[in-house]
Amino acid sequence: MPEETPREEYLEEEFSFLRRKLSLVSGKSRRRKELLRRLREKHLQCAAIVDHLKDGIFVETVRGEILDVNAAVCRMLGYSRQELLQMTVGDLVPPDIRATLPDTIQDLTVSEGVYIETVNIRKDGTRLPVEVSNTLVEIGGKKRVIAVIHDITKRIENRKKLLASYEELEEKVRRRTEELDRANRQLRAEHNLFIGGPTVVLKWKAAPGWPVEYVSPNVESQFGYRPEEFGGGDFLYESIIHPDDLDRVAEEIKDQVAAGQDSYEQVYRIANREGSWRWVSDFTVVVRNGDGEITHYHGYVLDITERKNTEEELRRHREHLEELVEKRTAELTGMIDAMARRVVRTSDLEIAVEELKVRLREAGLDPEPGVSPAPSPRP
Repeated sequence: MPEETPREEYLEEEFSFLRRKLSLVSGKSRRRKELLRRLREKHLQCAAIVDHLKDGIFVETVRGEILDVNAAVCRMLGYSRQELLQMTVGDLVPPDIRATLPDTIQDLTVSEGVYIETVNIRKDGTRLPVEVSNTLVEIGGKKRVIAVIHDITKRIENRKKLLASYEELEEKVRRRTEELDRANRQLRAEHNLFIGGPTVVLKWKAAPGWPVEYVSPNVESQFGYRPEEFGGGDFLYESIIHPDDLDRVAEEIKDQVAAGQDSYEQVYRIANREGSWRWVSDFTVVVRNGDGEITHYHGYVLDITERKNTEEELRRHREHLEELVEKRTAELTGMIDAMARRVVRTSDLEIAVEELKVRLREAGLDPEPGVSPAPSPRP
């Protein structure tokens, strides 16, 4: 076989090099096509996502010129995409808001994540309340604004309803506060009248001896004790109850508690600051905790000494009258018996006189005409 010439060897090597080069280019081409296919799919996927978003998306220049929008913007504002691409952001807002827009959006005027509530004007002229978030980005070496708008119509309506409810509630609170203030003033006035009156208010612990936790200030005017020495939890109320009444009072309380009574009334004697005994009427209210256990007693103590003295005086007077009536009745009974006896004797004499007259007439000895027997003397 004839030997290859240097020229043929060169061509063979060149061909082999070009074939390897072609193989590399073909591989890159296939990879490029696959990359382009994936990019197109990614683009279509992103476009589908953007167009199916409920929120509107604008791509704008820093001067507010609209470069692109998604389908949601068209649905929300009623414009076609072609119409919007011929407009600026200022064309979509009321004149008063348009006057506040900057000529050029700068980095300092856009903060990512900051939402602004504003109003857009639809194609039919109606107002659409929206929440806008602007982000300044760089696309193809140029600054662009990505604006996302969210329809907040329901939010505004709910806010108005909430505000109306809040105002209504605030008005109710105001009226109720006024009512409570009036009631509080009335209560304070009644309290001042009450504690300035004759009824002393006490709060006892449900403990042996009935320690006093509170006493109203009028205890000094009624019983001579200073409030600070009478209350505080160290003073035992039983220490001022009359010894002859103490057991009865304790037994009555025991019976009332056993019967489940929430309130009861007692009458007994207590010592005032000077040591003299005063009759009191005690209206007591039982205080229980959440478990039904008695923790305290609230007492409303009224000095009834004068009433008891009057009752005692009336009792003695009544007994004296009863004695007088009994004595007088006995005297009258005696007089009636004596008179009855005398009447019997007079009747007997009259009968005897009549019998004598009959006998005289039978004997023919009639008394002289016109002469009547002398009347019997009255006893």
